[in-house]
Amino acid sequence: MIAYITAFTAGLASFFTPCVLPLLPGYLSLISGFSAKELSTGDHRAATRKAVINSLFFTTGFSIAFCLLGAAASSLGNILFEHKDILLKILGIVLFFMGIHMTGTLNFKFLNYEKRFSMKKIKPGHLGSFFMGFAFALGWSPCIGPILAAILALATGSDKIYQGVALLFVYSMGLAIPFILSALLTAKFFKWVSKHKKSLLYTERIAGIIISILGILLFFNKLRL
Repeated sequence: MIAYITAFTAGLASFFTPCVLPLLPGYLSLISGFSAKELSTGDHRAATRKAVINSLFFTTGFSIAFCLLGAAASSLGNILFEHKDILLKILGIVLFFMGIHMTGTLNFKFLNYEKRFSMKKIKPGHLGSFFMGFAFALGWSPCIGPILAAILALATGSDKIYQGVALLFVYSMGLAIPFILSALLTAKFFKWVSKHKKSLLYTERIAGIIISILGILLFFNKLRL
């Protein structure tokens, strides 16, 4: 149960990172086909309705992608079952230093590398939003990457593939729920984001501390599904 609570919290933390939240107006604009200005006025009901509907397809896209990653991580754990204890110790060390990097205490340049799939060529709509979500999940960013890596490490330690899938599904829900709510409350949410932009840095640092703790727990085999 602790692992699933951790996964959901990690999803929420991913949403509020500087790599996701400030870009939210752009994501909602892409999937709805309306400009960020139209979405933020609050009096354009058609724009809000389309943003909400397409956000459901967008979150479904990244949820499926994350679940597939969870299945792959669990499969890796099963394949390397005889060496799973060593694997978890290695993952624990990696997560610890990823967390330290996120806090800003140490800076590993290779973790600052950012690669995202371009979603501008995908047309807005239900199917387009779905593929945008899938691309969002597969695209690397320096903020969401370490958090996702922590949950995938937990999935690697699971005994069954369905446990890894369930873990990544819960993570997806932590990311999807605030995303859908932001589409529903676009005008108010955009105002809140602009007001609390500076606070996002603290969210990233807190997430880094949590990931470091997860790394330590994994290393000492204190966190399993």
